[in-house]
Amino acid sequence: MTSYDFIFSNKPSIRLYRHLSFWLIFTLHFFIQNLIVGSANEALHPRAPLDALINISYFLPIYFISVYIFIEFVIPAFLFKRRYTYFFISTVLLLLFNFTACYFSGVLYEHIEWKMPYNQITFGANKYHAIVNGGFVSIMLLGITGGIKLSKKWLQKQRENEVLAQQKIASELQLLKIQINPRFLFHSLNTLKQHILVDSPRAPQLILQVADLLSYILYESDHDYVLLEKELSIVSDYLALEENSSDENFKIENSISGDVAGKYFTPLILLSIVETSFEYFIEKQEEFSLKLFIEVEGDLLDFRLSFNFLNYTSSEPYELNEKLAGVRKQLINLYQDNHDFTIETTYGKTTILLKQIPLRNDKPIQKELTMITNVNYENV
Repeated sequence: MTSYDFIFSNKPSIRLYRHLSFWLIFTLHFFIQNLIVGSANEALHPRAPLDALINISYFLPIYFISVYIFIEFVIPAFLFKRRYTYFFISTVLLLLFNFTACYFSGVLYEHIEWKMPYNQITFGANKYHAIVNGGFVSIMLLGITGGIKLSKKWLQKQRENEVLAQQKIASELQLLKIQINPRFLFHSLNTLKQHILVDSPRAPQLILQVADLLSYILYESDHDYVLLEKELSIVSDYLALEENSSDENFKIENSISGDVAGKYFTPLILLSIVETSFEYFIEKQEEFSLKLFIEVEGDLLDFRLSFNFLNYTSSEPYELNEKLAGVRKQLINLYQDNHDFTIETTYGKTTILLKQIPLRNDKPIQKELTMITNVNYENV
């Protein structure tokens, strides 16, 4: 059993063990406290251990009842629902109940154990039981148990938020995987058909490129991180397929510098930027040349994708920011402030810049996401 299971598990056996551990610790504290009180004149004479155990047996049932009323009813019904007035009134009434119950338990204890007649047991003789046991100890006990319950709820809420954030990132990655444009697939398959029909020597290579690209998108990108070399290879294959699939003559420059071996990177980010922007300008029917520069320096990656338009006629700004909104969200979720993603547009040229992306030198263990349906915040 892990420490997390001990604190949060809903299994009856573990819950029982957790609650018994708490009451054992509290009873030990209460027992030590009562060893120093031996008579109605408070701390003049120490108690024997057996007398201390007998003494606490008169008060533990009161604490037990008040604690479970507090954590099972008062906190869930009022504090969690932000009904603060009712919570305050209920807590005060519960403390008054403890004060009164401990006072009369003290009277019963002094009558039975000290053989004092009821008419001789004044408040002065019984004030320790009323004020300390019924007041101070009760406030301390309710404060500790209430604090444990609130802390558990906060920690469970944080855990729920973390899982939901991971699920959000995974969902957005799935969206990137299905954004590959049907035009690209159609033209790629049509190109393969034409090469195969004429027995082109390039047909086998094109088949391998398409198969590798689809396999990467559908299967290999399920991991949180992939080798940077693989992502860059897929980007190069995509550009090569675009060159062979289009009726236009595109001028494409592709430059990669730096040591990319053994580096790991989030899959589909670079491919999505290239594919989305490429398809956007194809749909605009703009003639362009493309320059892709990727530089790796240490554990940082810089990416620059430039489109130079040969016959620039558009008078409206390009809407690449909207098209790449999904990629931008993914970058924010994954890298937060550890990246710089900008799109610069000037007359006849659009440049997409992605700077200072951190790379990993090892592949982390794949984490399985836990789907959250209903989260019941367990009692203390």
